[in-house]
Amino acid sequence: MILEQTLDYTIRGKTGLINQIGWYVGDLEKNENVYFFATNLDIRNDNEPTARAEVTRRCLETLQLLSVFNQGTH
Repeated sequence: MILEQTLDYTIRGKTGLINQIGWYVGDLEKNENVYFFATNLDIRNDNEPTARAEVTRRCLETLQLLSVFNQGTH
């Protein structure tokens, strides 16, 4: 499922949550390359489920696969 798409990249993924374990798996397609990711977090309160995507995005930014300024859909 496409979760985010810009002129520069496409992020596809799926999230899940069971027994306070949350995950986010998917791929980033950019410049004809595909990068796979899997993030697994312990969810301790109702505010944390969104952290799966936030942590993944920060990792992709750290790896310089996404720009901090490249957010949102086009």
